[in-house]
Amino acid sequence: MSMRYQEFAPPEHLKPFVECFWTHQPGRAVAGYPVLPDGCVDIVYSPGTARELQVVGAMTRTRKFSLVPGQIGFGVRFRPAMSQAFLPVPGLNITDQSIDLSEIWGADARRLVDQISEARSPAQCIHLFETRLHDPGEITVVQRLCTTIVEQGGQVRIDDLAFQAGLSARQLRRLFLDQVGLSPKHFCRVIRFRNSLSRLPQAGRTEWAHVALDCGYYDQAHFINEFRQFSGYTPGEFVALER
Repeated sequence: MSMRYQEFAPPEHLKPFVECFWTHQPGRAVAGYPVLPDGCVDIVYSPGTARELQVVGAMTRTRKFSLVPGQIGFGVRFRPAMSQAFLPVPGLNITDQSIDLSEIWGADARRLVDQISEARSPAQCIHLFETRLHDPGEITVVQRLCTTIVEQGGQVRIDDLAFQAGLSARQLRRLFLDQVGLSPKHFCRVIRFRNSLSRLPQAGRTEWAHVALDCGYYDQAHFINEFRQFSGYTPGEFVALER
């Protein structure tokens, strides 16, 4: 695919909220570049004639995007649930959706598009976002629980989460849908999938059963079915993809 992709660590004060800044530059046109569910919300800058900043919500399935050769895209990937500190929009409104950042930030977003389009390096783009991502406020209960879920690779019981938060399972589900865009159970599945995904390149086909069990799946068949549901590929098909 000849894709140049780089990630950049956020400044120290943004590390609890931002997973990374990233850039990509495709070497050729790609009609359907697959982006897999990871529980995160991104702000994505698309260059070209229709310059724009889009908020890409949490995903329940793989989404495919068109990429133009040579054009450098830029993005901010928030940690799960942490985008709410800067993008106060109900999670369900953007699940599996993309919306223009100007719908949330108004004129600030339009100015930011102009500034990013004139930036000459990723460092300049990151600095522009640094100045805009300020005053995140207090960490919410859902944000703390999402951090716990990520740390445990999605292998948690929903009843335990509700007890930890002092909420009923119904209240917890409502808060997750509002702030994350996914139910607690669905979010745990996504994080478990993401955890298994990170281990595939190092594991041979004969080790997939161990990956499945270590990541909390009942067996290898359950792992393969979940992997196909989220990615559209079997683990073998995904590993064989051109990167």
